[in-house]
Amino acid sequence: MPKNSIEKDIEAFLNKYYIFEQVETPKAGYLALRGNISVIDDKKKLWGKFDVLILINELAYPNTIPIVIEKSEIINRDWDYHISKEGECCLDIRHKLIRKRNSGIVFETFYREVIYPFFANYYFKKATGSYANGEYDHFFAGIAQYYKEEYGLENFEHIVALLETVIFGAKHEPNKKCPLCGGVKYKKCCRKIIYQLRLYGKPQLEQDLEFFKKELLRAS
Repeated sequence: MPKNSIEKDIEAFLNKYYIFEQVETPKAGYLALRGNISVIDDKKKLWGKFDVLILINELAYPNTIPIVIEKSEIINRDWDYHISKEGECCLDIRHKLIRKRNSGIVFETFYREVIYPFFANYYFKKATGSYANGEYDHFFAGIAQYYKEEYGLENFEHIVALLETVIFGAKHEPNKKCPLCGGVKYKKCCRKIIYQLRLYGKPQLEQDLEFFKKELLRAS
């Protein structure tokens, strides 16, 4: 019987990262990997080692975000360190992870580009006082930060107008003045952002819209 996508990708990963092994899963429907992540600097010096459990939704793969749990309890269980009390790691800004999920991941690439850097960043912050790729907030503050840094958007009313356009499928004349921000022609203005926002999927955008509307009401 031919192997499916997740079987092939996990086999390729385990053949390369032999310190990991497939273990009994604590979560139904998820494949579980457990092993050590050793953080080594560019001078081959070992900074530290973590015991981690990685859970991958078998049916949703490759359109899923792996769950990573730090079992060694080296990292303080605090959101300042992007980790829950249960040890589940907040690997990156959720919106970035969603874009990866919706595009489809290859687990080995996700491990190399997202999981390993998360743990390497812990020691980088201990050594320098800050994360190598900058700091990010959580909850609504993190969402607002992402819209500001990714799209240059700070006006919540403008963000709400953008989100409503995507969610409700409003059509605007491409060659007329942008109705969302009053800028140049719509096709050269907010339409570019509209196309990018669609990549997050309607459920996430509806959640974002609710948060921004609540904040506008609170501030009014």
